[in-house]
Amino acid sequence: MPLDTPRGMDDLLPEEVALKRKIEEVIREVFELYGYLEIETPTVEYYELFAAKSGEEIRERMFDFRDKAGRRLVLRPEVTASIARVVSTKLKAWPQPIRLGYIADCYRYDEPQWGRRRRFWQGGFELFGSRSPLADAEILQVSYDVFSRLGLEKQFFKIGHIGILRNILEEAGVGEEDQNRILSLLDRKLIDEASEFMSDIGLNSDAVAALMKLIRLEGRDKERIFREARDILSPWSKAGEKLENLIEIVETAVEAGVNAPMIISPGLARGLEYYDGFIFEQGVEGVQVSLNGGGRYDRLVELFGGKPTPGVGCAIGITRIMHYMLDKLSVKPRPREPETLLVGVPRVSNRYIAKVAGRLRKLGIPVEVEVTGKRVPSAIEYALKKGMKFVIIVGEKEEEKGEISVKNLERRTQIEVLLSDEKRILEAFERI
Repeated sequence: MPLDTPRGMDDLLPEEVALKRKIEEVIREVFELYGYLEIETPTVEYYELFAAKSGEEIRERMFDFRDKAGRRLVLRPEVTASIARVVSTKLKAWPQPIRLGYIADCYRYDEPQWGRRRRFWQGGFELFGSRSPLADAEILQVSYDVFSRLGLEKQFFKIGHIGILRNILEEAGVGEEDQNRILSLLDRKLIDEASEFMSDIGLNSDAVAALMKLIRLEGRDKERIFREARDILSPWSKAGEKLENLIEIVETAVEAGVNAPMIISPGLARGLEYYDGFIFEQGVEGVQVSLNGGGRYDRLVELFGGKPTPGVGCAIGITRIMHYMLDKLSVKPRPREPETLLVGVPRVSNRYIAKVAGRLRKLGIPVEVEVTGKRVPSAIEYALKKGMKFVIIVGEKEEEKGEISVKNLERRTQIEVLLSDEKRILEAFERI
């Protein structure tokens, strides 16, 4: 019988869960700050939901199987498609804009390595019902706020617009399926393969030249990048309009307080096929993989049978951020444990120990009960090792009087309090 987890599927120990919870709490704080309502979708979905527009790379790496009725299912590889499905069905009568958030586990048959697991967690923000650059800039804002609240000071953005590339290809007569193939190759940095494919389909040399110039055009000098991109796109009017949209999004985000370095990349491509506008990746210096990414997808809800509904969002990589904080920042999270140990001495009844523990918990005082028979000195040593502040001692005498002895380990003081005197019990834990 195997005793290890399947490859790429990790057990999370208490310290790791504590860090994961901290990241989730920050994401939920930002949900509330910006008005995103949290929802949950099933881990198991129909294969067709993701096969439609998730992209070649994801389609090849989905965990898919058939249920007992022969229906083809998958473990969700990402969540945006699921959220768009909900908007197109259960939320179709909601007033727009609709802001939805999620925290979910996802599954992809990737090669396990640093920052890339087969089971991983994401926290997402999805905004439906607006084509305004304000909506795109808001996704950059929430991303910046989450990273800032987590103390990721070396964060940066790489920002582009997939509409620039798609419009060049469209004006050159390339169909959507071939566009997706080219963009998938560019996303994986397979430039030679992309160039060869474009040659195979007979793409004209002007379009190829423009695409290759855009792919190489990247930097933090926004004014220079935008100026050079305008020159490249001067023969491509529709693509030029997308560039102007990108410029407005970036300028709006900066004015909103997104105070992180921005790498402008007009030739940026992302693997998900449903992106059709502004796209971005967010990372931290010294790490090769992105920790967050997203963009605009104005046709996804309609693809699932809903009315035309623009959308924009991002998926923050909780698992990748955990790896970064543990490995690079040497964060040592502590699980939330009780600061109080309750220990009984010989001849006190189990009933009284249980009664004391129940009363304290009703007062909101987390307490751990000593259940292994430790004597008081050993129990105190155990409490000190675990960083506890209080030890409550109950014996035959305390049981007869209906009392507890509260020992403060930091101040080395001890007092007796009636178990019925809730006020004094609370004061003891506040003041001793």
